[in-house]
Amino acid sequence: MIEKLRKKISLIILIAISIPLLFIIIFYNISYYNNIIRANTKFVDRFIGEPNGGPVDRRENKIESSEINGIYSISINNGNIYKSSSNVTDKIKKYALKTINKKNENGIIGNYIYKKIIHDKDIAIILIESSSEINKIKMVIISSIIVLVIGITIFYIISKKIAELIVKPVEETFTKQIDFISDASHELKTPLAVIRANADVLEGEIGKNKWLSYIQNETDNMTKLISELLLLTKIENIDKLRKPERFNISDHIELTVSSFESIAFEKKIKIETKIQKDIIVNKFNKDDITHILSTLIDNAIKHTDEKKKVIVELEKNKDKIIIDVKNKGIEIPISEREKIFDRFYRIDKSRNRNEKRYGLGLSIAKAITLKNSGTIDVDYKDGYTIFRVELPL
Repeated sequence: MIEKLRKKISLIILIAISIPLLFIIIFYNISYYNNIIRANTKFVDRFIGEPNGGPVDRRENKIESSEINGIYSISINNGNIYKSSSNVTDKIKKYALKTINKKNENGIIGNYIYKKIIHDKDIAIILIESSSEINKIKMVIISSIIVLVIGITIFYIISKKIAELIVKPVEETFTKQIDFISDASHELKTPLAVIRANADVLEGEIGKNKWLSYIQNETDNMTKLISELLLLTKIENIDKLRKPERFNISDHIELTVSSFESIAFEKKIKIETKIQKDIIVNKFNKDDITHILSTLIDNAIKHTDEKKKVIVELEKNKDKIIIDVKNKGIEIPISEREKIFDRFYRIDKSRNRNEKRYGLGLSIAKAITLKNSGTIDVDYKDGYTIFRVELPL
């Protein structure tokens, strides 16, 4: 979580300081390009007169009648060349014809800067040989790219350092919180185990007693809560929860589902499976899959009324596997669907408190899914609440 926060802050800082540099470089390149074009075309304007200073053919003739090295004039009508200066080659004529379809009146084509003078259907194309200027433009663009890359690299390093400074207090607080939960949980496990053991001894001596049952149930609930807290802190402090192994996930899910049949039977709930056969995986651990699926099935059974059904589906879709757990029940409000994966969050607090549910199950399931590069979400369709887990193969 801390690493994600650090990366997000670093990216925001990098974008914030890189965008101005990018705009400055783009503005400079456009200005330089326009200045080169303007300087060359102004020379033509001075020689033939201002663009609005007379008929197009009169201005062309000044170029045509002069053998100026590096400046070429071509007159075009309906896509055909009907007049050109004597120093025009076939290659230059091809360039001139290509400029007809260009939107700008001035620009670059090949090693030439062109200028178009349009009069009715006649188009006069002036090509100015400008290899040195065009090479300068290319060098400016290459230099700008190098400056941009170096600048972004420097900004990246700076943004990482700033992000680390910003996140450091949060990381220290989070670490202290995790350490406190872990230490407190370990400290509570021993007295709870002693209480549970003494209650069992008393039950053996005096027989079953409702007061002893209360003690046993509450210690069991507290032990479960502590185990979930320890598991959650463990997941958040390691990159991978368990080592991956190769196994048949189809058979494994069938086995996991079967372990809930007795619980479902007690509530008069039917569990149906639609599992694609013989899907072999090697990127996950069986215990991870068991924990995710067990959490979702247990959650589905708890929120399904009697004589309804829970459906567990598994399919392979291209490069991922999809696990769906569906149950007939009340729709989860859209505003609550993301929140239910937050730790300790409960929609119906009174109901969950009575059932000794602490809002950690889905949070742990999401943490395990994310550690395995997967996604988990919830939807509601055709009267079914659908929890979907997608894991990459």
